[in-house]
Amino acid sequence: MICIIGTTDDDILYFKVKMGNPEEVTLTGGFKVFKGSIFREECIVAATGPSLVNAGILTTLIIEKFDPYIVFNVGNVYSFSDELRQGDLFIADRYFFSDVDFTDNKEAVYGQIPGRDPFFVADSSINDKAEKNAYLMTTRYVQRGFLLSGSSFNFMPNKVASIVQNHFLVQEENMRANDNTSASIAMVCHLNHTALLTIKGVAMQMGKDRERINYIRTGLEMMPTIGKIITRILVARTEDINM
Repeated sequence: MICIIGTTDDDILYFKVKMGNPEEVTLTGGFKVFKGSIFREECIVAATGPSLVNAGILTTLIIEKFDPYIVFNVGNVYSFSDELRQGDLFIADRYFFSDVDFTDNKEAVYGQIPGRDPFFVADSSINDKAEKNAYLMTTRYVQRGFLLSGSSFNFMPNKVASIVQNHFLVQEENMRANDNTSASIAMVCHLNHTALLTIKGVAMQMGKDRERINYIRTGLEMMPTIGKIITRILVARTEDINM
């Protein structure tokens, strides 16, 4: 079984349609997920809502109940890199919490939950396959890098730049984008030894206010491309198993 998880209902709409007539399942806390088949795989599709807390809870519930062998984290990010533009595809190599601060007790660095890793590292082999298939499937620019996840929407590049320069200076060169869920999803997958691929569209570049007019539509338009990339990865896995 696989899991495809997004932030909003728009993020997962393409995948729900591909499932045909999925079964709606209500989990603890009223979280709703959709169960069916997609790309010849049993699948759970769900939207977390724009919240690190909800993302962590829902991912935990899905893994505990359905035990997917991989989670595909889809949707949108907001770029604060000049090289990562609206309409590009982004693959996350590392995940950081942007507004977690337990440094006063000297038990953690900025962004680190005490007792947990300061950041979470993606599986490079999965990311390599995703990048390769992305270039085969689309003419969109594909870029990998580090992803910051915060508890609020942030469209102000100066604010993000301040966070990066004050707390993530060593990683600054590879910091690319921001969202509201992925670090929590990555932490839960890490703790449960579940594979994770985060592949998202760049809805807008921070600071470019004109892009806010159509950033939701831009995100929707990229979901079929992301779906095709996921399909290629799953087909390749099946072929490897059958060899």
